[in-house]
Amino acid sequence: MPVEPTESSHRSRGWAIVTAIAVMVIVYGSLYPFKFSVPAGGYGSFDALLDSWAKRPAAGDFLANILLYMPLGCFGVLSFPRNVGLWLRLPLVVAGGALLSATMELTQYYDVGRDTAATDLYANIIGTLIGAPIAILFSGRLRFPLLLRITARPLPILLIAAWAGYRLYPYVPTIDLHKYWHALRPVILDPIPAPAALYRHLSIWLTLFALIEATFGARRSAVLAVLLARLVLSVRVLIISTILSPGEVVGAAVAICLWPFLLLVSQRLRACLLVALLGGYVLIERLQPFEFEPIARPFGWIPFNSLMYGSIAVDVVSFMEKCFLYGGLLFLLGRAGMRPVFAANRCCRRPVRRPHAPGQRPKAKALLRPIDHPLLRRHLGLADRSGRLDIDDDGIHQVDQVVGAVGEEGEPAIGSRPA
Repeated sequence: MPVEPTESSHRSRGWAIVTAIAVMVIVYGSLYPFKFSVPAGGYGSFDALLDSWAKRPAAGDFLANILLYMPLGCFGVLSFPRNVGLWLRLPLVVAGGALLSATMELTQYYDVGRDTAATDLYANIIGTLIGAPIAILFSGRLRFPLLLRITARPLPILLIAAWAGYRLYPYVPTIDLHKYWHALRPVILDPIPAPAALYRHLSIWLTLFALIEATFGARRSAVLAVLLARLVLSVRVLIISTILSPGEVVGAAVAICLWPFLLLVSQRLRACLLVALLGGYVLIERLQPFEFEPIARPFGWIPFNSLMYGSIAVDVVSFMEKCFLYGGLLFLLGRAGMRPVFAANRCCRRPVRRPHAPGQRPKAKALLRPIDHPLLRRHLGLADRSGRLDIDDDGIHQVDQVVGAVGEEGEPAIGSRPA
């Protein structure tokens, strides 16, 4: 008799698909633009890799390579069946990450415009080593109440981590009193922020507080919001090359004062207010300076093209910022009651309007952030057994039913109205 697939096997299969996607992203990012030739006068890929073992890498490149392989380590460990021991998964995943990285580095020797560097191999192995233990948090093996809350709703924590990633860059603290004064001087000498800066930071801080409330509850969020603001602002004073602005300090203070009042209204109304606030900031930030041309510029269809040719450090920080902004907007739209796929469609369509704004060229990367994946659709109850959705002429997904998650106050966190 055929064995019925269990929930554990379905979960492992889903993580295996996510791992395969992570591998494809690594291969794409490592071998783009896929133009291969034998270097003239070269002495071989292995020799080139070994000769670079002691070269000092750029901090941004080293960090980017670590971040690139962290998802592989995390998802790779989760893709194994539960009958495979954790201590067997870790070495297998790390070995697989090292093998993949070595293969990419050796292949890059023949890829035009790419370099073979042993330091990239070191960073990739470190990223796999860091990502693999993180999978323990999502495996359900640890039963701490705090971890259970985080693993039950990992999306808000991931968005907060993306925000911290771009706000705390370059992550290097220093012990220098002159630097501390330099970081605090704008706030002390000119404490009144510009309206645009205040609006920007106010919308971001309130979005962060909503993410905290979604994970830890409304009561704890009032205290944790203050702790988060104090911690981040204090750490930014300690980090080299960072300066506090009056906008972020005053914006944090105003957000802390407003948050208890926002907790008094319903979850859906609170989410709608934050959607309007954050959505207005994203719209203004992406369309400024509002000087439109009659002819649209061409759309860039190559995803992550700027990561290939621009500064790695700048592009990675910008990527984390946009993940937080668009991901946070989608999250708030879901808590406001909008259907997730329709919300993703609205956020995806916004960058397409940018070709008419000077200096603002749309990229396919902006369309790929809110991913519409069959596994996600099935998990949210947005598709039939085949995982297919109908799409009309305007590209708006039509669904037959939506299964919404119930929020703390008894209201659907995603939306439960029939299509």
